[in-house]
Amino acid sequence: MRVILAAALATVLGAGLVSLLQEQPRLLAVALAALALAYLLRRGLRRSRLRTTAAEAFMLVTTGVIGYLTESWGTTHGHWTYHHLPPGQTVPEWVPIAWSLAAVLLHRLDLELVDAQTSAARRLQVTYACGVLLPLLGESICIANGVWAYHWPLKILGVPLLALLLIAWAHLTFTLMHQGLGAWLDVQSVPHESKNRETRARAPTRARASAARRPAV
Repeated sequence: MRVILAAALATVLGAGLVSLLQEQPRLLAVALAALALAYLLRRGLRRSRLRTTAAEAFMLVTTGVIGYLTESWGTTHGHWTYHHLPPGQTVPEWVPIAWSLAAVLLHRLDLELVDAQTSAARRLQVTYACGVLLPLLGESICIANGVWAYHWPLKILGVPLLALLLIAWAHLTFTLMHQGLGAWLDVQSVPHESKNRETRARAPTRARASAARRPAV
């Protein structure tokens, strides 16, 4: 429960920041980029594994690119509209970074709510629940403050049901991507760890052999 409340608070604060700086998109983009960089630095210092931090950075960039392409498609085809934009621009600069941070928040929440013993069905339920409820909370705040508006029917607090389903599906896709990348990194790290253990095991033997060959004084 505590983890869920923390994630909800982070969502509210993020939506509040977007609402507050919506008329200054470049400043908002810088603020969100600083948060993403702080997250990477914190993860790097805590894990001290460059490969893991690089994987986190890769996921941030990947979700940001997918987010930009999705937003470009939606705004170009008139499915939703962002307000307070200069003429000719359809997607604010901060939107891809917001996608990246949202994907990280949802993924971290998933990891806290499930473990290795959790069944696949339960994992899917948790992933979909997180992918619907938190975006509904954050998007409803932004919509109420005039950041953007959807042009689809059947809305809950300004968010269409179709949008929630697509967001949940995107979150599931990002989760599977992250798990696949993590599994690949684990496989890649096994040979290196085995080699390091073998090297450490051989070191005392080599030392004893060297001592045996050394002439007595």
